[in-house]
Amino acid sequence: MIVCKQCGTELPDHARFCLQCGTSIVPPQEVPPSPVQAAPKPELDFVQPALTGGMFLGFLSSIPYISAGNCLCCMWVLLGGGIAVMMLTKQRPPGIAYGDGAFAGVLSGLVGAVVGTIVQMSFRAMASRLFESQQQQFEQVLNQLGAEGPLRDWILRAASGEISAATLTFTFFTNLLVYSLFAMIGGILTVAILEKRKARTA
Repeated sequence: MIVCKQCGTELPDHARFCLQCGTSIVPPQEVPPSPVQAAPKPELDFVQPALTGGMFLGFLSSIPYISAGNCLCCMWVLLGGGIAVMMLTKQRPPGIAYGDGAFAGVLSGLVGAVVGTIVQMSFRAMASRLFESQQQQFEQVLNQLGAEGPLRDWILRAASGEISAATLTFTFFTNLLVYSLFAMIGGILTVAILEKRKARTA
């Protein structure tokens, strides 16, 4: 039953006007059901994945016997970015975006640059005696190649096993550039692989 708001007369449900006072009756509007809101995606914590991936790539790409050759070094860095992405997907099982994978890779590269520089400087200090014994031979090679000027001095300093602010800074920024780039690529590739696997299983 509908009640007239003007005079209070009870009216049938289909009435458009009050039978007593003639007031127009507006039927109650049905409120459409609110759409079901999707649960918000959990926030990603990049710290732990970046630390794990960075430690992995920093150690393995800096130890001389394990990282022999540039190919193996780049492989460890790619895997470090992939490890960071795998840890992120555990936080968000439906999957992560390519941007999240790239960011995790860059952070892993940053951590790896710090770890790698420390490891490389440690091996450099241990091998300083070996460098000293081979420095004369290295100078002869440079003389035969005709290397002169500041470039020659810098190469000799880098090969001497000397640890200074210049060599430390150069090593760190070289590692930072290479590790961040390749770890970012590794992170993006891992996201792509996971997306393909999800599409196959769907």
